[in-house]
Amino acid sequence: MALATRTIPALSCAQCHIAAMWRSGLQQGLLEQPAKFPQVFRIFSPRDVHSSVWLYAGHNKWSKVRHIKGPKDQAKSKLFAKFALQIRLAVKEDGPNPELNSKLDSIISTAKEKGMTKASIDHAVKTAHGNKDKPVVSSLADIQGPGGSYILADVVTDSAKQTRDQLRKICKTHGGVFGSKARHAFERKGIITVSSALDMDRAEEVAIEAGAEDVEQGVDEDDTEVIQFICDPSDLQTVQDKLKELCCESRSSSVEYIPTQTIPLTGDTLEQASALVRELSDRDDVLKVYHNIEA
Repeated sequence: MALATRTIPALSCAQCHIAAMWRSGLQQGLLEQPAKFPQVFRIFSPRDVHSSVWLYAGHNKWSKVRHIKGPKDQAKSKLFAKFALQIRLAVKEDGPNPELNSKLDSIISTAKEKGMTKASIDHAVKTAHGNKDKPVVSSLADIQGPGGSYILADVVTDSAKQTRDQLRKICKTHGGVFGSKARHAFERKGIITVSSALDMDRAEEVAIEAGAEDVEQGVDEDDTEVIQFICDPSDLQTVQDKLKELCCESRSSSVEYIPTQTIPLTGDTLEQASALVRELSDRDDVLKVYHNIEA
């Protein structure tokens, strides 16, 4: 039986701030838990929203885990190798024309911004379009990390068995278990990154207008300050187009995995888990690593 949903009108700026204050009070223990105020809290529940605009600023469960990154001194050649794999996969899925392939267009734009040359990009496109012997495949590797943490590795490779064997070895070295179910600890979300020119008050208003579910301040791989709009994956292109109309040109857009719960780790366990995340991130055939580790 399909679940009935009710549409909630877009929140005003004032209502948005009230919601933010409510959440802040809960997080700091200044208010009673939502179970004691079900009618009030339910106003801001995402489960009631269907094709409507809703905003819950401050995705705390996500912001606490993003500080564990891959090596900052990652060589450009390694970064470009990852872009080349993404380009090959995008071409395989929807063709070599960026005007007809929005995913390819987004990857190329990001690659150019990071300094990848046009010649290298064109070579990746041509290689993908003509290479029948070593097809590129994409997969999501489930890993249980140290201390009961969960890790997902977004893998793109033209040598699946070799990559799988190497990932299993890395996990074993750092106290992880390759192949353990981890996907239940994450949710898929569309992420649109724009420059940090907006202040958060205006960013929240823009998020409401664009139909985003959430908005956060953050930093990208180069430690550049950015603002990230979060939405349902099916709404990614719609929200991106609306942001453009609102003069918020995106730096990148992608579907990513956000943890639904975090696992606090400390001491040697945190160090071991961080080493696992870093070594996975450093591989050419791993595009991105998602985890729910809270330090």
